[in-house]
Amino acid sequence: MQDLSIKFYIILRAIFNNAFRDGVIARNPMEGIQNLSVCHAEPNPFTRAELTALAQTDVRCLSGKNAFQLCALTGLRISELLAISWEDIDFINAKLKVKIALVDKQYKTPKTPGSQRTVELCASAISILTQQKLITGHRKARKISVLQRDNKTKKIENLSLVFYNTQTNQPFLSAKQFNKTFFTPFLISAEVKHRGAGQLRHTFASQALTSGISKEWIARQLGHESTAMIDIHYARWMCADAPDFVNRVEQQFSGIFTQKQPDEYIAADENTSDLKATSSTVATAGIQLSEQQISQLLISHPHLITEYLNRLLSQSVGEKLI
Repeated sequence: MQDLSIKFYIILRAIFNNAFRDGVIARNPMEGIQNLSVCHAEPNPFTRAELTALAQTDVRCLSGKNAFQLCALTGLRISELLAISWEDIDFINAKLKVKIALVDKQYKTPKTPGSQRTVELCASAISILTQQKLITGHRKARKISVLQRDNKTKKIENLSLVFYNTQTNQPFLSAKQFNKTFFTPFLISAEVKHRGAGQLRHTFASQALTSGISKEWIARQLGHESTAMIDIHYARWMCADAPDFVNRVEQQFSGIFTQKQPDEYIAADENTSDLKATSSTVATAGIQLSEQQISQLLISHPHLITEYLNRLLSQSVGEKLI
């Protein structure tokens, strides 16, 4: 069941509950009707190998390729990506402000306050934007009508959009146009399995999770108020790209539970045999040792204490038998 259907159910349930309570109807038709569970589409993110193949593929639309790379590095929605302007980018502090989105050819403010956010940019993202600046940074600002969150009010803003469609020499009109005119042909050229460009957002989240980055930071980058959406939508485990966590465990506990190797046991046995021979030689030769030397000997070779006690016990038993 889609989110919109659930919203209709909620409204209908409230209407009939009030009507039944006020005596307008004798029976509540919504009684016993529960919302069905929402079926979320399985994310299908790109692997590192696929991203590498795409990055190494030559294209005519450099603006589109830069958009693809920035999207994978930031987790922006395609609607947000196509609406960013040079006024939103802070190169000095490596940050990007997400203020508007392009939805069905209409620029509008994001649907939730959390979606209006500041995204941190890594060094690779800054490098890509620096290259893109050479392509569209010289263009004049455009007057753009931005629909506000109330879906009624419109505000005119002067914005210098970052990404342009090379085929039309105009800004991309929608995510659909971006997919059709650039991204799908791009995947074909790179011989990468087809997905929509929206999977780049899943790719960012999945790769970030795989590398061990905290869900809290990822949620902030994506514009979610909690990590719940991360667990539901973006927790696809990238097995092929996962670090060797077993080896990390080994490194973490290295030296704590190390056991003797077989050759160490053999060496220890050989040393013990030598000590036994030495002890017998010392005893038969009548060599006198100081208390300090004896203490040091026993500390270094505690098995001698056990051997000596066994001898005493044997002698004691023998004397009693006599």
